[in-house]
Amino acid sequence: MRQVLFHIPLSWLHPGWDVPVYGYGLMLFCAFVFCGALAKRLCRREGIDGNLIPDLIIWLFVAGIVGGRIVFVIQYWHEAGFADRPLWQVVALWDGGLVLYGALIGGLVGYFSYAHFVLRKQGVSNWKMLDVIAPSVALGVALGRIGCLFTGCCYGNVACSACPALHFPLASAPTMKMVRLGYQTPLGFQWDPNTREVEAVEPGSAAANAGVRDKDVIVNAFSEMNGDFLPILRLADLATTPGPLKLTVRRNGETITFDPFEPRSIGLHPTQIYETISMVLLLFFLLSYYPYKRHDGELMVLFMFGYGVHRFLNEMLRTDTDPVAFGLTLSQNVSLLMFACATVLAYAVWRRPVIVQGTISHP
Repeated sequence: MRQVLFHIPLSWLHPGWDVPVYGYGLMLFCAFVFCGALAKRLCRREGIDGNLIPDLIIWLFVAGIVGGRIVFVIQYWHEAGFADRPLWQVVALWDGGLVLYGALIGGLVGYFSYAHFVLRKQGVSNWKMLDVIAPSVALGVALGRIGCLFTGCCYGNVACSACPALHFPLASAPTMKMVRLGYQTPLGFQWDPNTREVEAVEPGSAAANAGVRDKDVIVNAFSEMNGDFLPILRLADLATTPGPLKLTVRRNGETITFDPFEPRSIGLHPTQIYETISMVLLLFFLLSYYPYKRHDGELMVLFMFGYGVHRFLNEMLRTDTDPVAFGLTLSQNVSLLMFACATVLAYAVWRRPVIVQGTISHP
């Protein structure tokens, strides 16, 4: 997790004008560029004017972001406290906060709007354009989930000891969710606020690895801020202080200062990485299948089936969403709907004329 990747130095113009580059925003920009390049390349295969793609991408991109943000705000209205936030934070995309299915629905609205106003006049086949869009969307989802990893959203549930796992920083949504669920303490240990005595240390935590033990008495605590370790005035602020900590304790009459350690979440399923890998594999499958398709529209059908199955299963490993209907999360319900829509679309596609060596023959 790394929300800000780097800063563009502009302090030579004015002090404090360094511009942060957010990982989430950068991945959205990469998706915009690379998906556009892939779509233009696929347009050449279909005999479609590639100059239509830049405008189409803008329509899809804007409509997708609006749709994804609307669904996110609705889904997390209470959990994220949007009712108590200023309006500008509701649209603060640089902090993350898009629901992919909302983005897909918004993108669908954007596509049909563009098709009505532009593609229809150009005589472009919607079926062919769907086959251009499908691999591009798979690539976009793969890149977008890397942005989710940078931001720390769309995180998984507790991973088993034999599973791959990610550990998130203290001041992050995954760690706070694990604390609220009672799976861990914020710092990896508990202490009595009156006596300052450590009551319990979580095995395998950063605190335990640093050497903190039961019965230690906290003398001083320091947090890394702006490159320096500054004293924490109240121990009650320990659990809300981001960054590495440095503790000084008294043990058996001896004063011990531990090396700095950074409290993190317990190991969670890397669902963002799983989705990126899954979408890369789906992208390769769609591109490999492309020369062998027999009907225009087949690639979109395959994408909808593939993503619907993946998202339903991947959602089972996540813990950032709650069930909304039938004991399933919102995304799982939409996945079932997507699967049903793909079935209907498949029937329509396979009734279309068969493509044979660049020509069309009727079955």
